[in-house]
Amino acid sequence: MSKQDGIWFGLVGALVWGAASAFYIAFARGVIEQAFWFYALNAVLVAAATAMFFQLTARLRHLPRRWRVSAALAYSAPGILGACALALNFAKLAPHLPPESLGRYATLVIVAYGLLIAQALQPVVKRA
Repeated sequence: MSKQDGIWFGLVGALVWGAASAFYIAFARGVIEQAFWFYALNAVLVAAATAMFFQLTARLRHLPRRWRVSAALAYSAPGILGACALALNFAKLAPHLPPESLGRYATLVIVAYGLLIAQALQPVVKRA
């Protein structure tokens, strides 16, 4: 994977993480955390959106399938680091949320990036 590809994947990953985190912080108390089924639905939607933007970036960059794992790591690194920074300053950045929201947010991030890495690790299937 080229340096330029790595920069693109990092930038897109940072934007997707930022948008998902801002959405979670804005709507967690009033909407997302009101019912388990709605929280689970949001976790699935965040994971799907994360994977969709990754795949879109890979296709726009014409990235060969063999480089998808490296690209997924470059894509997820800003989000994982950003989530760690957010977790360390959660009380300051989201004072309107209860402390248990931090665990729910962390679970959402882990599920989204775990599924993204699992998707990138899928072997290439050769068509006959």
